[in-house]
Amino acid sequence: MKNILPWLKKNWLIPSLCLAMVIVLATTWWFSTSMNERIRDEQQKAAGDLLNQVNNLKVTYALPAVAGTNAIERSSPPNAVLTAKFAERKKQLLEQREGVVKIAEAFNKGDKKPLIDGLFPAPKAGDEQLKPLEFVQKLAGNPAQGTPSAYQGLLDSIRAGSPIPASTLELQLSDTLRRETEKMKGSGANRELNAMEKESLARTLLEARKAEYIRRANEISVYADMSVFPSGSASSAPGALPSMSVSTGSNHILLNAPATPPNVRQTFLWQSDFWLLQDIFAIVRNANTGSGGKLSSERDSVVKRIEKIDILPWRAQTASEGTGDMGGAPPAPGPEAAASISGNTDAGSTEYDIRRANVTMIVSSARLPELFNAVGRTNFAYITGFAMEKVDGWQDLAHGYYYGDENVVRVRLDLEFTWLRSWTEPFFPAAVRKGLGLPDPAPPATEPPK
Repeated sequence: MKNILPWLKKNWLIPSLCLAMVIVLATTWWFSTSMNERIRDEQQKAAGDLLNQVNNLKVTYALPAVAGTNAIERSSPPNAVLTAKFAERKKQLLEQREGVVKIAEAFNKGDKKPLIDGLFPAPKAGDEQLKPLEFVQKLAGNPAQGTPSAYQGLLDSIRAGSPIPASTLELQLSDTLRRETEKMKGSGANRELNAMEKESLARTLLEARKAEYIRRANEISVYADMSVFPSGSASSAPGALPSMSVSTGSNHILLNAPATPPNVRQTFLWQSDFWLLQDIFAIVRNANTGSGGKLSSERDSVVKRIEKIDILPWRAQTASEGTGDMGGAPPAPGPEAAASISGNTDAGSTEYDIRRANVTMIVSSARLPELFNAVGRTNFAYITGFAMEKVDGWQDLAHGYYYGDENVVRVRLDLEFTWLRSWTEPFFPAAVRKGLGLPDPAPPATEPPK
């Protein structure tokens, strides 16, 4: 012990360092233990938070509504199998919806196409005058060349015709009168017919007149001629019903091809009105087509006679007129943009356009439901207004209109048609696009050079 103390005094640094090492090791152990616990607690808390986030994580799986099926939404934690199933079903539904849209577009378009090729939306360089002239000659016809108008083609498509002309009937009845009179007089050519003979002759002439009416009624399916088309005013045929909807006037058909070629905008508006007439005539054709798929004779038809068709301007026409040079923003929509009982309005729509027309016709009163069904089967057509009145059959018969044995009424239909832009817009000339506030079409994509 005595030896240790002098040694410690002499070598005090070594014990001091040993003691310091012990203290450092103890302190280090204490701090490391405390830090490990804190880090462990923090990591456990972070892991727990992440676990809670994973457990609470949910994804919304959704399927769109297609063809009468309701949209589906389901909230669930992420699931690879569920994700794959929903993705596959969504693809199927979208393909199905695209198919439905294509069917709807094909039904809406029908057989409507431009009367000539190469005019809409714009003729190529060098055809700016030739194509419009070719169009108006196709539309109005060329009597010098014996070319009928396209409007006459619409009448022919429903086997329409006029009553037997009064002059023709008069000649036929005069011939019948002469033959029957000679037969009654026999050898006494100079004698007067007695009362009984005159009465018999009157019955014969009446039957001959009726036979001619019946013969003509069997030749056609409906009474109609060029006079039924809009002529530039909203006046109706004699006895027609008053307008039941707001109208800014009636468009007019092109009766004669102008010498000066019209601009492309005007030719397109004529083309659009022609498409509308196609839809109207399709209603009559559907109503008068029998179970065998053929047009019935006038005596058996639902629609006996078309008296008048008035076409209401559509937004492209009123907008074009309102903007003059087609510059600037389109004006406020006119009355044609008001929502009807169908709920449709084309005010500001970029998906479709609304066309409206008023048609006055003579119809079998007992078969009116067949006419209404024909409207429902024709394009996207609606009846937005209806009125009916009695018809003086004897007065019409005096003018050659024979309606058979059925009771008939005069009806006025306010019709509305919806046209999808998916097939009409590619034909819009630049002036029409501007009038509707549509942007210029995107240029066609070009392939990069190889």
